[in-house]
Amino acid sequence: MAYIKTISPAKATGETREVYTYGEAITGFSVAANIVQLFSLRPESMRRMIRSWELSMWMGEQPRAKRELLASAVSRYNDCHY
Repeated sequence: MAYIKTISPAKATGETREVYTYGEAITGFSVAANIVQLFSLRPESMRRMIRSWELSMWMGEQPRAKRELLASAVSRYNDCHY
């Protein structure tokens, strides 16, 4: 089994903590998804990933439910189980 070292939100400091805080503000959740934590050793990459997620899921004219449905369909088409 593969293991990737991460920094949890509870142990994050500096720029990593700032990015977690930004993610919390965007999503409204205080718990960061595991996929977000995978980027914790490179906070600038984590910030870009969260920003792209923000733009694709929280911004725009289409209802969020419709965007979530589309994202789910694309994941299924790509055989992505996450």
